[in-house]
Amino acid sequence: MKYLVLFALVLLTIAVNDNQTKQKSIEEQHPSLFRALKNMALLQEQSQQLDYSRLINAINDLESEIAQNKEDENASFNKDFLSNNADQEFYENQITQYQVEVAQHEVDLADLTEARNSLQSLLNDSIKEQQDVTLLRNQLDQQIKTDAANTAAQLQEFDDSAAAIDEALNLLTSLKNADSLAQVNDKLKTHLSKQKVFFQPLIVALTDIAQSNFANQELISKVTNLLNQLRTSLLESRLQLVVSSQGLEALNKELLGTYDDKLNVLSTVVLPDLRENIEIKDAEIKAKSNLLNDAKSNLQDAQDNLKATQDAWIVRANLNSKLVQQYDNDLSLIQQVKQSFDRAGIKQ
Repeated sequence: MKYLVLFALVLLTIAVNDNQTKQKSIEEQHPSLFRALKNMALLQEQSQQLDYSRLINAINDLESEIAQNKEDENASFNKDFLSNNADQEFYENQITQYQVEVAQHEVDLADLTEARNSLQSLLNDSIKEQQDVTLLRNQLDQQIKTDAANTAAQLQEFDDSAAAIDEALNLLTSLKNADSLAQVNDKLKTHLSKQKVFFQPLIVALTDIAQSNFANQELISKVTNLLNQLRTSLLESRLQLVVSSQGLEALNKELLGTYDDKLNVLSTVVLPDLRENIEIKDAEIKAKSNLLNDAKSNLQDAQDNLKATQDAWIVRANLNSKLVQQYDNDLSLIQQVKQSFDRAGIKQ
């Protein structure tokens, strides 16, 4: 409002002092306006005697104030420029730092994940191995029990056969009739039928004894020898069975112990260690993921802050341009006013 009033007074003064240059054209074109200007011309003579010092001082003060405002604005702008540059450099450094952190955390996380996957693969293999060894161990344990049962049955068969031979030998000493011969035959048939190499000759010999009315002592002696040979052979076979079964049982039990040791190591050492290491890796991965997320968040904040700082500088630069332009316009207008004063003969 102060500027408007001041400029209105100035323009009014200019109009009064410049009206003589326009009298002829105005008189011809606008008589009524000419009369008004003529009256105003009378004021010109009086205006030469008016004191314009206060108005001129006010204009000079206003010019100084505008010039100072422009200088202050430029100084503030330069200060803001340095401050904004420092802020942008700070956020750019932060962005570089957080980009490095993000990249490093991503590499570390990939390494941890790979290590964790390797541990999981080892754990899966160890569990599979435990299952396979358990199956082999159980199969071997069952085989040992089956072999032991089969060996016991065979040994019992050898013992029964030997007992039958002993009984047959006792009967031969008192062999007198068909009934006693039939007892010997039945006993041998029951227990020695599997020993064909001995059983068939015995049947032939016993038949010959019966045909000689049990008087052929040579045949009886022959049968007795055959039975004794059979008994010896059975005992040797029994001994071989015991030795071989004991050797096989020892080997199987040694292998069974190996399986048990392997299972014990797997269940008490390998599997617990792998599970513990996997838990440790999971915790490390979680912690590293949190660090990565924090670094990404910090990076985004720094980028947002840089963008906001850059945007703020654009606004500030535009404001400075407008203010300086306005100050320049105001100063130019004041110069025009001063020049008008000169032309009007008003001394400053």
